[in-house]
Amino acid sequence: MKTKVSGAFLVALLAACSGGEKTSGAVPAASDASADHWCQAQPGNTREQLVALMGPPTSEPPNQMGWTVGQHAYTAFLDADGTAKQLDIHTSSLSDEEKAALKCKPTRTRRAMELAAAAAAKTPHSSTPACELVTAAEMTAILGAPVTTEAVDHPDVSTECIYKPVSGSIPSVEFTVTWGDGYEAMAGMGMAGSREHGMVTPYDGIGDQAGSAGPLLMIRTGEDLVTLVFDGVADSPAAARRIFDTAKPRM
Repeated sequence: MKTKVSGAFLVALLAACSGGEKTSGAVPAASDASADHWCQAQPGNTREQLVALMGPPTSEPPNQMGWTVGQHAYTAFLDADGTAKQLDIHTSSLSDEEKAALKCKPTRTRRAMELAAAAAAKTPHSSTPACELVTAAEMTAILGAPVTTEAVDHPDVSTECIYKPVSGSIPSVEFTVTWGDGYEAMAGMGMAGSREHGMVTPYDGIGDQAGSAGPLLMIRTGEDLVTLVFDGVADSPAAARRIFDTAKPRM
């Protein structure tokens, strides 16, 4: 006598057998894919470029485009020309683990990108402190009197060395290098343009441009600014030239 097996039983049996097999890999969630696409988007993208990456927006308030995918929500803030000026990931609904897993910053702006590009394009400068650009022994030889040094450094902005006499109050020199401030400083001194024809100063030929005001001497070398303040120095133009020539190869 043959046993009759119902169709329902066969379906259940096949399902049980297939359930015992391990899958080769999980299919990425839609929210994972959207996160990858969002990080490919950049401030400055057009509306069409954003739609090509993210698909049609799920909301579109004035001057904005929004996408909500699972727990992830994204907003593009648009400029008047329709390009993205800021891209945001809303993190309030994300766990700490999900925030840590983000592949790009929660907020990206066009201004931040411009500043980063400008910083990357800027000519790198030496990190050598001013007191090593011209040592105490070298300044002693230049001034003709023994001096000690006092460093006043501001990382990534300027480095300064104050040379004080071992005895007495003079001669002394303040020597500062400010990175990237040369053109602005010269413009502030009114030296951005050419000088009156035939006008010369004792500091001509030091660096790319030089100008003085009382005991202050400003020297532009490339984009950077060298500042010297003299007190009681007998021949400051000659001293300035020797100080600059000593420091320049180490800058």
